[in-house]
Amino acid sequence: MSFWMPVLEGRLLEAVLLGLAGFTAYSAGCALLPDSADLLERLGFAGLVGITGWVALLQVLGLIGVLWLPVVIACLAALAGVSWRLLPAPPVPQPARSRVAWGWVAVAVPFAVLAVVEVLWASPATSSYDSLHYQIVNAAHYLDSGTIRSLPFAQAGDNTGTAPGNGALLLLAVMLPFHNAALVALPNLLCAGLLIAVTAMLSRELGRGAWAGVVAGLVLVTTVCFFETQVRSAYDDAVGLLGLMSAMLCGLRAARTRDRLTLLLAGTCVALAVGTKGTDILPGVVVAGVVLWANREWCGGRWALGFLAAALSLSAAWYARAWIITGDPLFPQTIRLGSSVLFSGLSGSAAAYSAYDQTLAGAVVSGGWAAVPRWLGPAVLNFGMSLAALVACPVVAARCSARIRLVALAALGCAVADVVTPFTGSPLPSQLTGALRFLLPAIAFGVVALAAALPERWFRLSACVALGVGAVLLMDVEWTNGLVTAPLLVVAAVATLGVLGVIRVRRALGGMARRIPFRGAAACAALVLAILATAHLQPSTAPTPVTRALDAAGNPNAPVVVMDVGDVAGLLGPHLDVDIVAAGQGPVGAERPIRSSSDLTRSIEALHPAAVVVGSVAEFNVVPSGWTPPATWRLIGYEGGAAVYAP
Repeated sequence: MSFWMPVLEGRLLEAVLLGLAGFTAYSAGCALLPDSADLLERLGFAGLVGITGWVALLQVLGLIGVLWLPVVIACLAALAGVSWRLLPAPPVPQPARSRVAWGWVAVAVPFAVLAVVEVLWASPATSSYDSLHYQIVNAAHYLDSGTIRSLPFAQAGDNTGTAPGNGALLLLAVMLPFHNAALVALPNLLCAGLLIAVTAMLSRELGRGAWAGVVAGLVLVTTVCFFETQVRSAYDDAVGLLGLMSAMLCGLRAARTRDRLTLLLAGTCVALAVGTKGTDILPGVVVAGVVLWANREWCGGRWALGFLAAALSLSAAWYARAWIITGDPLFPQTIRLGSSVLFSGLSGSAAAYSAYDQTLAGAVVSGGWAAVPRWLGPAVLNFGMSLAALVACPVVAARCSARIRLVALAALGCAVADVVTPFTGSPLPSQLTGALRFLLPAIAFGVVALAAALPERWFRLSACVALGVGAVLLMDVEWTNGLVTAPLLVVAAVATLGVLGVIRVRRALGGMARRIPFRGAAACAALVLAILATAHLQPSTAPTPVTRALDAAGNPNAPVVVMDVGDVAGLLGPHLDVDIVAAGQGPVGAERPIRSSSDLTRSIEALHPAAVVVGSVAEFNVVPSGWTPPATWRLIGYEGGAAVYAP
């Protein structure tokens, strides 16, 4: 019973959060749309308003320093009450404008079910590297401290604590109710579904049916690059990509309808992306420029400034925080203007991965065109046939209508931005493959533009080929990496058949759904299934070497020094409340490494830690050459491959 009570309490709090936020988002999203809008548009805009509104609310509470669950629930309840009283009741959605393409639904359902089953089948902790290294760690800092004004933990020279945090705030949607990281893979599934809805609506704006956009979105999210990095992880690339694509959708819609609120929503979506990843700054500038150009005939200087203000709204706080604490808004990046250094950042031996942070443009300039074939092979594997859409964008831009041309130009602009983004030119295979996700905005805009430009016959053929090639590549990589097993495929296949069977008898189920007893039984069944499917994801409470050290110290709040560790999230404990610190010079979250072995030992002991965790990830370059733990330190054990000492 002691295990099930926290699970049930977390489910109840999660339902309250989602219910209040969903009601407000749906009411506000429908208020932006005409009464003739169909269900796709209502759900799509409700999702965008919900995500941007959630991030905005948590930013405000975090800046005040009261980002606590009771305060969040109270604010959501107040917003829901205001929406109920002041906003008009959403009208009944009109039938879909285009007939449902059930053939494409039958293709989409297996991918969707596989993604959900993989997330729910996973172990309690996600295995994606950046999730464990800093994304969960950053979100845990906001969860425990209740503020976003201070920097989260980062190992000296690594400086992941200065990363903008919109993605981390979205993770809090599932972390706040449970106070653990068990369900952090779920927000990306929501973003993937919303991304498909956005591509469908964007396809309408470009003159094609919604189902062409649905297929384009499906091609994108089933690429190896997207599926492998965003499913089962807390990576925030999906959030940034959703922001950029939504900004383009809202910008083109505002140009057609001349609706000022939609234009401001476009700016807010740009801010969502730029405040999620620093690598989205240049793509955000590209998309903002396209949106302003598309609306140049009517918005005028006043509303253009309003759009730009909205484009800073959800991003400015993160870069201002880094500027105030470190003296560099893009810390640890060095910012130059010609030969002048505006912000020094970190470079050389003071920065982790300093040997791998060159851009693809820099690699070509320094090493010739040999860098391009090294990049091209993994790019084909990760993007499959969708890479051809980006190659075709110059032709699309030259031969198609103005609106399609703008999307194609945005794809090319994002591709140029990727070429000058750090780490894209790294010779290290793991860095090169990981950096390909920075190309996702260019690929996404290219796929949508080409889908809108192709004649129907050629579109269907190319979509089938792209999905087929993508499926083969994806399943090969998934099977090779051990992420897909025979039992998981059996469960996914059974679930897929069940979903397709429900779709086939949807009319009969629709009639039954009007009966209150049936609704109650369905709700109870859904609750039971949710508990059974996710209960195993709750983290273990078995003692670890770190918790044993904290127990021995008699102080659960004693600091734990961490150096050269990859799985930092695993050290936070089941409730993410272990006080991990770095031994370095400078502000917390932006330390510089100490290069003297004796100085490092003195710095560690001055912190009076309960434990010191020393890993073997040499790229971090935290532990100086020749440093060894003092003989007086006692080895307690190993956690995640890292040695745990008690000083």
